[in-house]
Amino acid sequence: MKQLIILTVLLLSVCLLPAQDEVLTGLKMQFSNYQKNVFQEKLFVHTDKTFYIAGETVWFAVYALDASFHRPLDMSKIAYIELLNKDHKPVFQTKVALIGGNGSGTFRLPAYLGSGNYIFRAYTNWMKNFSPDFFYQQELQIVNTLKLTATPRMQNIPWSVQFFPEGGNCLAGYSVKFAFQATDSFGRGVACKGIVLNQNRDTVSHFETLHNGTGTFQLKMEKKMAYHVIVTTKDGQIEQKLPDAADQGLMMTTYSSGNSIRVVVQGSSDYNNTTVYLLTQSNQRMKDAQSNIMRDGESVFFVDKKTLGDGISTLTLFNHLRKPACERLVFKHPDTTAHLSIQTDQSVYQMRKPVRLDITPVSGNQAPFTGCFSLSVFLIDSLQRLPEENVVSWLYLTSELKGRIESPEYYFTHPDKTTDEALDNLLLTQGWRRFKWSEVLDNNKPSFEFLPELEGPVMNGRIVNKLTGAGIVGSVAYLSVPGSAYAFTSSTSSEQGNIRFACRNIYDNTVLVLQTALNKDSNYRIEMNTTYLDKFSSATALPFSLSPFLEKQLLNRSLGNQVENTYAIQRKNHFVYRQSDSTSFYGKPDKLYNLEEFTRFQTMDEVMREYVEDVRVRKEGDKYNFKVRNDLFNIYFEEDPLILLDGIPVSDASRIIALDPAKVKKIEVVSRNYFTGSSLFQGIVSVTSYSKELGASVINPNALVVEFEGLQRQREFYSPQYTSKSEADSHLPDFRNVLYWNPQVILGSNSKTSLSFYSSDMKGRFIAFVQGIFNNGLPATGITTFEVKDSGK
Repeated sequence: MKQLIILTVLLLSVCLLPAQDEVLTGLKMQFSNYQKNVFQEKLFVHTDKTFYIAGETVWFAVYALDASFHRPLDMSKIAYIELLNKDHKPVFQTKVALIGGNGSGTFRLPAYLGSGNYIFRAYTNWMKNFSPDFFYQQELQIVNTLKLTATPRMQNIPWSVQFFPEGGNCLAGYSVKFAFQATDSFGRGVACKGIVLNQNRDTVSHFETLHNGTGTFQLKMEKKMAYHVIVTTKDGQIEQKLPDAADQGLMMTTYSSGNSIRVVVQGSSDYNNTTVYLLTQSNQRMKDAQSNIMRDGESVFFVDKKTLGDGISTLTLFNHLRKPACERLVFKHPDTTAHLSIQTDQSVYQMRKPVRLDITPVSGNQAPFTGCFSLSVFLIDSLQRLPEENVVSWLYLTSELKGRIESPEYYFTHPDKTTDEALDNLLLTQGWRRFKWSEVLDNNKPSFEFLPELEGPVMNGRIVNKLTGAGIVGSVAYLSVPGSAYAFTSSTSSEQGNIRFACRNIYDNTVLVLQTALNKDSNYRIEMNTTYLDKFSSATALPFSLSPFLEKQLLNRSLGNQVENTYAIQRKNHFVYRQSDSTSFYGKPDKLYNLEEFTRFQTMDEVMREYVEDVRVRKEGDKYNFKVRNDLFNIYFEEDPLILLDGIPVSDASRIIALDPAKVKKIEVVSRNYFTGSSLFQGIVSVTSYSKELGASVINPNALVVEFEGLQRQREFYSPQYTSKSEADSHLPDFRNVLYWNPQVILGSNSKTSLSFYSSDMKGRFIAFVQGIFNNGLPATGITTFEVKDSGK
């Protein structure tokens, strides 16, 4: 009889194998298809420091990365930068160009800005399609000494505690690992301890926080038994109920040992002899997929740690119906590491003396690579300390988790058994997915509201009926950017009247002119959306507090800032020269007529008829029309061309004929079919005035004219050079607390790069902090310190 049972089980297992393989292959394929359709990118930002006085300048470098491989990503060409107050209201917004996945910028903090903790966030247009919880964010502390009042630390801040069964489920009759997280109302961890009581008020377990308000405990939950916890902190005590154990379902428990992770799946009797599946993915890349059969309420998987990606991986358990049942995050310290050796030529310097830095990338067992890095040299004291976050902790941890992560560098500086346990507790309480499994398994190709900005800004809007407000489908609209290098494009509205315009990069502030294409569309109105996203993450800025003992230091720092803004403001307003592109959107015209080279006629009618031989002028009643000659067939097009005056589309050629020829500089003609946006034009006639402002006089009264903030120009960091004795002895004060900033230091692996700058009149300890990404996706940082002392004069 026993042999018969064994034979039956073996036969059943053999029969199930093809079905298991088919399901497993299907899950892997669905995940792979989803990954291809939902490409992810990340932004990391390095600011020159994290503490500022109102009136100072914030310098920053931006890194765009492929979210799967962490390599520099040359996809989005624009990064959106915002500074948010405690109420998530933007106090500053700007856009910077991304070239080859890197960009840099600045913004000067307004002198009227109030003291407080602010959130610096960065994202791309493509990232707007996903949760703002995954935008880059960091806190900056800003103090306005003109409104300086010492703020004591808040006492008795409300706190709460949450409990998370491992994998998300707990079953009656089984021992469950519970993780807990005690936080105050600002998301900061709170130290606590507690007990677990059953419904008879018997103590069945104890727990205590290990790090930053997190910890774990084991609890065997009996059927039909309710459990409560009593949690105690220095500020009080609370009692709350634990989640009830389910009678049916699956649960998972993990055990890390050596080179593998043992995953024990336990389930109720109705799951016996069913197949369960375990999928492992890192950074949206499938790493491992296994199937197994539940026998006697249990199944065991082994995951080889070598198959995991560096950083966070997700273990997802699916039941026999291919429904996700449990999920668990695990962490693997990077196999391959790199760091930057950074050294100064001295440990102590006098004021206004040269400082030399040598930076050498050390990539360990990794093949040589190059990469882009940013370097900041700043004063550290009781106001400004070394930032807790860097590119390593952000890349492997913070960017993959939702919510506030306190002291992320703690888990990386000196990893040991205690830090690894604390990190595992964090993952049990802060786990998340960048996607919903229902979206993966439904095989629906996702649609996105925001497109990646591959060449320049993509602007969203809507065409509506003026009277009803209803969206208009299939209406053509034009977007013009007047100026010396004007831009023009067109688009056709889709469902609900939604419309998109794509342009090349636009620098500095300008205006956009938007109008519907046909005169009969005068009952239509164009509405444009803001380019910044008005959705925010769940993380809020920490409460602002200021010790009264810092008042003297703050006043000294403020005085230095005021002196710098008084004596060095002009030298700090130099910008990197940018070669302007004067080419029109249609490129080189087929014919160019510079009217200065011709005898001036009295009317534009004569100019067009006598000089511009590629355009036929006809008058029908009181109106003129143009037709462009097709160079390819030497015949005139039948349809009207696109007519532009200083980049503004003109629907009536009579407006061109009415111009004063003395104000017209040139006429360009494109004598071929031209496609732009969603429109085809049979030729282009572009008229440019000397002032380049005549186009404003022909703007359709129904057009929408809006101000548009273009990309900011790159400011040069001012670092004085004291190369001569007269310069060193100058009485002009130099109170820089940031001695050097370079947002683009190109480093080659294992090759030394040297940089130099001068110390200022500020005495104290300075830190040189460099960080960035190698082209292979490996992050690296480097730190050194030196001291500046009085010259003794």
